[in-house]
Amino acid sequence: MATASVSIRLLAFDIDGTLTDATTWWGGEPRGWLQRYSVRDGEALLRMKAAGLHVLPLSRNRTASAAERMGGLGLDARWLGVRDKGASLRQIQGEYQVDAAAIAFVGDGPDDAEVFGKVGLGMAVADAHPEALAAAHVVLAARGGERVIEEVELRLSDRWPPVVKGARA
Repeated sequence: MATASVSIRLLAFDIDGTLTDATTWWGGEPRGWLQRYSVRDGEALLRMKAAGLHVLPLSRNRTASAAERMGGLGLDARWLGVRDKGASLRQIQGEYQVDAAAIAFVGDGPDDAEVFGKVGLGMAVADAHPEALAAAHVVLAARGGERVIEEVELRLSDRWPPVVKGARA
């Protein structure tokens, strides 16, 4: 999968404000904090994984709902609940034997801005924090929780913007 002459081998993504709209609900004692995820984003993650791309979360989120969602998708969830995304990114590079230039990262917060500078392709959601927007290589059209990963899949496969039948040029 490529975009703008960059060959991406690994996609890492933040969860809160990226896969979700950053809203949480308290579900009570055994459930804890709950979040809403797009099935279409999950399907896009699975398609990219099936196409040979390494796909994994890199997030400070340590909720049971995030762990359950990532586990349900069969993603490597070792980098959920991290404190230092830069150090975790170095661990990921070593684990997956991938150069930073071959990594795409999707995020929304000030801590993601630092990661954008350490990867080949840093993508911020449309409603990201100003620091993330300024540091990103690409600002996505989608807002957090609004099928961000589906847009990333289209961009990485050079199918962005999508062609809509019957649309006027």
